[in-house]
Amino acid sequence: MPISESILVAFFCMAVVFAVLSALWAIIRVFSSIICSVERKYGKTTSDSKA
Repeated sequence: MPISESILVAFFCMAVVFAVLSALWAIIRVFSSIICSVERKYGKTTSDSKA
């Protein structure tokens, strides 16, 4: 495998990793905002009242 092809494969793999990490970050942000809005709507959870 020539060095240029190796470099292209490496850049492609890095791009895939960053795309997956960005997708995970976006999913976590969406679920976090959904959970925060549900907590605000329904008040504190039962685990908060035990403390």
